[in-house]
Amino acid sequence: MVKKLIFLWMVVLALVFCAGPAWAGTLKGHWKLDTDPNMDPPPTDPNVLLMAVDELGLNHGRLINDPNWIPGVTDGTFALYFDGTNYVDMGYYPHEPNTPDLNMGTGDLSITAWVKFGTLAANGVVAGKGCLADDSGYGLIMLTTGQACFQARTKTAYREVYSNDTGGNWVGFVNDEQWHHVVGILEREQVNGARIYVDGVLQSCINSVADTTGWTHDISSDTARFCVGARHSDNMIPSQVIYWNFDGSVDDVQVYDYALTQENIDFLYANPGVPITVPTCGAWGYLPMDFDRNCYVDLADFAAFAGDWMKCTDPGDPTCSPAN
Repeated sequence: MVKKLIFLWMVVLALVFCAGPAWAGTLKGHWKLDTDPNMDPPPTDPNVLLMAVDELGLNHGRLINDPNWIPGVTDGTFALYFDGTNYVDMGYYPHEPNTPDLNMGTGDLSITAWVKFGTLAANGVVAGKGCLADDSGYGLIMLTTGQACFQARTKTAYREVYSNDTGGNWVGFVNDEQWHHVVGILEREQVNGARIYVDGVLQSCINSVADTTGWTHDISSDTARFCVGARHSDNMIPSQVIYWNFDGSVDDVQVYDYALTQENIDFLYANPGVPITVPTCGAWGYLPMDFDRNCYVDLADFAAFAGDWMKCTDPGDPTCSPAN
């Protein structure tokens, strides 16, 4: 009875005092990689076939060393195949070379891509900025073990998770030459704040390098470019400025400056090539209690709040877990 009364008072207080605005995140980059190499008639500008178009018009990528256009995830679409020597440089054209608008600072982020690969001779970066380097940034990486990896880092600190089942048995292999949808998320101040999803399923386990509680590091970089198919960093020795080239296929890369929800991820998995569109709730943005971001604080938000009532994630409490 006491818990019920406390619960009701908490709901009332939350609705009364938490009515301030909340910032809404945005899509920062979207490369469908959907150029038809067999255009008929051919494009008047041959550079069209050498460009990965950013649907936002901000950071078009230049194809370096001729990765091949191949059939994409869905019929009638296209993707890029990388052979371990080529990549796409989003700092090449048309704006500033080190893609500053793809820096994520001290905020949350999500990066998604469709990936297909087999046996790898070396780890390869699918997409990212400054990962696997003496630099700052984030990215999706495919490993020689057959796993997918998400990393967010500075020069001295990192958060990193791998595809595996939730029991830690390392069965999340994606090197089967089939298309897989991979999502990496960095959500600050969460015990399981670094997460990776494969085909809509959460893969990461709670561990020390997934915990973002107090992890306030700025992962921006002015020495790394956003690339697909490799990692770029001017901080490395000349032979490693471009490194960790990927041997496999990539389609539909998206970057967001907020943490996608499970509902968002399910949508992206079911709708290749279509980005998440966030409703605009006026110039003031979202209310903090608008958990589903539909511009209304309603019963659905109440249910989400009630569902997590009295759960805890305090590592210092031996009786505590996300389930109770």
